[in-house]
Amino acid sequence: MDLGREMAKHLLEKKYGLTSRELLDAIAKRFRLQAAIEGAVSEVHMERQIQRLIGDVVESYESHDLDGQPDFSLKLPHRERPIRAETKNVRGSSAKGGSDYRLKGKAIAYKVETQKTRTSKGDPSSRFYDIEKFEILGVCLGKKTGSWSDFLFVTTKDLTPHSSYGHKLAVFQRVPLPDADTLLPWYDDLGQLIRDHYPAPK
Repeated sequence: MDLGREMAKHLLEKKYGLTSRELLDAIAKRFRLQAAIEGAVSEVHMERQIQRLIGDVVESYESHDLDGQPDFSLKLPHRERPIRAETKNVRGSSAKGGSDYRLKGKAIAYKVETQKTRTSKGDPSSRFYDIEKFEILGVCLGKKTGSWSDFLFVTTKDLTPHSSYGHKLAVFQRVPLPDADTLLPWYDDLGQLIRDHYPAPK
């Protein structure tokens, strides 16, 4: 046995008795597993975006992996309460209901789905996000651009509310194309969004 290789194995290699290559091959063969992985990938890239802001507009942050919690909490130097941020992937080309908003066959905006995967019994609105659940939405454009570090950001208050439940978010939100003439109210720079919407007192 190669002791060095055995000690260098990733925790998941040890847990499942597979090599990293075998684990990746298993993911590549299973669509649903890839979908779950894509959620994790976008969160890692979102975290990188946040890390670049430490010492600038962000003092510190926490990541969360709990139901009912947003993906990240951002502590700003001048703000007592943290800003909560959620990460979503733009819809892919094979998504039911389409992945784009189109005009005369041409994509004019992307779509992001802002609802949970499950509904609680007796509450048909429980699958929809409360508008006050988080303050910032980061949308990874990787499914469209091929680069999973491409993001657009928006404040929750600038998203479309649900037509039947005013305190909830609509199921689908329009995401501008990255080369649109104007992105507002969306941003391609998380730091700039924070500066504009949560400025430090003068």
